[in-house]
Amino acid sequence: MKAVFVGAGSLRVLGIVRGALAEPGIFTDGEICLHDLDADRADAMRRMIQKSPEYSRVSCKLTCEPDLAKALNGADMVGVILMAGSQKTFQMGADACLRRGFIPSDNVSPNGAFLAVKGAPILMNIAKKMARYCPNAWLVDFANPIAVLSGMINNHTKIKTLGVCAGYTNHQWDLSRIFGKDEQGTGFDVETAGINHLSFIVKGTADGRNLFNALDERLSSVWRMPRLHSHWSPAFKKSIPRGIRTLIQFYRQRGILIFSTEGDGMMHLRYDDALADCLRDFKPLSARQLNARLQSAAKTRRKADKNFRSFMRRDLDRNFWENAWRTPGMDWARRQDRDIFVDVMRGLSGVKKMKVVTSRPNRGAVEGFSDRTVLEYSQIIERGSVRPAGKYKVPENVRQITADLATHQTKLADALAEQDPRLLADALLSYPIRPFSREARMLYKDLTAINRDEIPRPLRRVVNYL
Repeated sequence: MKAVFVGAGSLRVLGIVRGALAEPGIFTDGEICLHDLDADRADAMRRMIQKSPEYSRVSCKLTCEPDLAKALNGADMVGVILMAGSQKTFQMGADACLRRGFIPSDNVSPNGAFLAVKGAPILMNIAKKMARYCPNAWLVDFANPIAVLSGMINNHTKIKTLGVCAGYTNHQWDLSRIFGKDEQGTGFDVETAGINHLSFIVKGTADGRNLFNALDERLSSVWRMPRLHSHWSPAFKKSIPRGIRTLIQFYRQRGILIFSTEGDGMMHLRYDDALADCLRDFKPLSARQLNARLQSAAKTRRKADKNFRSFMRRDLDRNFWENAWRTPGMDWARRQDRDIFVDVMRGLSGVKKMKVVTSRPNRGAVEGFSDRTVLEYSQIIERGSVRPAGKYKVPENVRQITADLATHQTKLADALAEQDPRLLADALLSYPIRPFSREARMLYKDLTAINRDEIPRPLRRVVNYL
């Protein structure tokens, strides 16, 4: 198969490509094409991939192509890894959300919606070029908010699209920790339904046993968090136990098992308390503080890039490729055998029949939702075709919030596809936290002003309808 990565300078591409190259058959006599607006970053990624032990074992063409049209020609899969807009407007948007009493994030939130506004023209341009140069290829979108952008492309173009999330493997870690081990478990087989960052395991097994029976048995007595590995950063060592305990709390109190412990999604099940937690230490940034933070972030990125590039001049032995990821700041060196991109490529290439979880229109998979409503659910990928893995029901006590969020995201996708400011205002105000309220209207006016120079000109008129 031929896979094209747009935004291929992202450091996470290395682990994905290594994982795919390690699977016999995906890229045998195939091609990997790297495209990035920063050609030097794409070339650095190419050179590191060439150094990997997996690349040396496969007959695969590896290229960098700055011309997107040429890169797309003949592709079977197009992976998009990027963040739309600037870090400055994203940070300003996060502050605006908190000032107005809303939780910010890059996905299920008001400023997440504006990432979609900024990302929509990029994805539509890619889809337009795909229609000409690789009309049968799958667009696999990692750019947030993935559900909105997947809905936009699937419902308004002929390009087949999957919205994929790094949280795809979170449950393997979360469930393993509940069962007492800080490791990525391989014995779990689950099926899900919901929306990205807030979907629910509706059936599953753990090493062949009914997952829910095994959980009930495990949680029937005092439960303790297992000891975490030393390679986790201090921030992770705080966030991991917090996420697991919240997962267990929701399961014990509400009988729901969240598929992926993503903060912004889970917060919708305890929004006021979560907002209070966010506001406790919140202090709006002054212009000077904002610039200092952006400069610090840019410095950190330059340091990471310099560190990455330094290895291109070294001979890298087996120990490096197997263990370098344990060093803080070098997660990019780890081979990602079960990354969602890798599982998608396994299925699309025909190497294996794969069950995955992605965001796309419902197509009859989840009961009570229209075919075009964008949801996250389990699907089967087999030799280039994708179908629902089963028929699902969202748990009753979280069905309404799921429906409200899915409706908001689907309406947002429609507005962006049509570039209609009136529809955009309606979609934004339908976000189910204080919908159509004065606070919401004022926030979306703030966000429009903050992002004005980065959003399509027709959509700037959204303020007329708020």
